[in-house]
Amino acid sequence: MGFNVADRYKLELHWNKVIYEQDQIALLKDCYFSGPVLKDVTQLNQRDIMNLDFSNQYLVFIDNYYIAKLSWEGVRHTPDKIFLGNAILKNKNLNVVPKLKKNDYIVIDTHGHENEKHNYTLVYPSFLVKDEGQFYDFRGSK
Repeated sequence: MGFNVADRYKLELHWNKVIYEQDQIALLKDCYFSGPVLKDVTQLNQRDIMNLDFSNQYLVFIDNYYIAKLSWEGVRHTPDKIFLGNAILKNKNLNVVPKLKKNDYIVIDTHGHENEKHNYTLVYPSFLVKDEGQFYDFRGSK
């Protein structure tokens, strides 16, 4: 098991700290997007959500799909990063899957979200990655 995201469509979500204040919510402090796909991004909405589909990776923990909602309020663009204010990751099973670590990050596959296709693609396939770039393979972890 692994992941393969074409560089052109690769979006990374990084954070400096994760705070689990409630069972279903993780606050992502100093959160930002980076990756090759940013060269094709014109402007993000100041307030928005993305549905991140971790189903393939978290199947060992959850017996059906696992889609987490990433939301933010506030955006600041720099040449190589997009910083997100008040970033929150939410899912009813957030306390069942492994907790996010400071140096982990999420790789998001944006393929299928080009302007002409975006409204027909409801989720973004996503993968939790260790700080050294290795995909988490949770089989055998449970």
